[in-house]
Parts: sequence; C-alpha cells; structure tokens
Amino acid sequence: MADSDNFREKVKSDVIRIMAETLEISPDEITSDLEFNSDLPFDSLQLYEFVIDVEETYNVRLPDELLDEVKTVDDMIDVVVRLSEKA
Repeated sequence: MADSDNFREKVKSDVIRIMAETLEISPDEITSDLEFNSDLPFDSLQLYEFVIDVEETYNVRLPDELLDEVKTVDDMIDVVVRLSEKA
C-alpha cells in the first residue's frame, strides 16, 4: 500500500506543478479541494494545455467522459492514478 501512496503523492505533486506552470501561479496556491470551474482561473486553451501536459507526463489518455467527472484537483489526481495503474 505504501507504494500506491507514494505514487499518488508523486501524481499530486506533478499535477499541481503542471497546473501552476500553466496558470503561472505558485504551487502553494493550489490545494487538492480547489474546483476547476470556480476556483482555478483556466481559460479553455490553458485547460487544454494542462490536460495535454498531464497526458504526456504519465503517458495516458484522459478521455472526455472521464474529464467530465473531474470537478476538483483531487479528482484529477484520482483519474491519473487510476489510468496509470491500468497502463
């Protein structure tokens, strides 16, 4: 179980880093409970770039139907972990 916890922490760190770089904000401003639609100032191009960067970092494909379920940063982390475990 420790390995999966370590992996989740790595995904969390990477997702927050990519998000911070995309939004040009400090990673310290991003918490796992922030919501994409209301709390994070993504425009559509930034959101697209963020998704592409996450896909390339973890060599996964984030299907639209899964992205529709993503409401918070934590949700995104969960999806990436789940898809990475299947890969």
